[in-house]
Amino acid sequence: MTEEVENGNVDSIFHIGDISYATGFLVEWDYFLNLITPLASKVSYMTAIGNHERDYSDSGSWYTGPDSGGECGVPYETYFPMPTPAKDKPWYSIEQGSVHFTVISTEHDWTEKSEQYEWMKTDMASVDRSKTPWLVFTGHRPMYSSLGADDQFLETIEPLLLNNKVDLVLFGHVHNYERTCSIYKSECLAMPEKDKNGIDTYDNTNYTAPVQAIVGMAGFSLDKFPDDAPSWSLVRISEFGYVRAHATKNELKLEFVNSDTKNVDDSFIITKK
Repeated sequence: MTEEVENGNVDSIFHIGDISYATGFLVEWDYFLNLITPLASKVSYMTAIGNHERDYSDSGSWYTGPDSGGECGVPYETYFPMPTPAKDKPWYSIEQGSVHFTVISTEHDWTEKSEQYEWMKTDMASVDRSKTPWLVFTGHRPMYSSLGADDQFLETIEPLLLNNKVDLVLFGHVHNYERTCSIYKSECLAMPEKDKNGIDTYDNTNYTAPVQAIVGMAGFSLDKFPDDAPSWSLVRISEFGYVRAHATKNELKLEFVNSDTKNVDDSFIITKK
């Protein structure tokens, strides 16, 4: 990634939760911040909060495990001041080029009629698709994973994605890479077709449902997949890497780059006219 930034190929980086795994040890934050300085000093480094930054019992987090080691989001919000509405309300949206990003916190109340839920509804409904034709929704915990997910989160938030014609959903939390069909309620409403280069291409001209991907393979120990893949899971890779994305008015292309080999191990395109 440093090489790509230095070559001028990167406009922005998104790190969607589980930032440093410091869990209360500030020296780990120092170490991590030093590691990302060659990147974050040159391009915008946008983040979402994860369980290892926020979750702790009796702290107001939606999930009550001890995963933050008592940090409760304080170091995270200090080191990564995002354009959020207020302290301990770490959800926001930004626009870059032809893409509107809606960034949520899966670690705060997202249930129907909660403050964050109402914000999501308003934010996505207000997107000017003539200005930013692509709508990308992102947060930490996934809706779909071969290793399981929170059914309540899926049932509550997924209808908002469909109603607002979200094109792409990106999550972390699970430490691997997994890509779905155009999915809603665990069913494939559309499948990609191969283009002339053999790349999976989703045609969103006649919108059906979002494509969802887990991109949690950037550094912590990898999670292996179970033997059986769900019918909606099209690609599963348990290797270290990152996703490289490029957007124009009519095309959104993503590539999974293997950190060890620098090969593109998966790529897909979403198009619209």
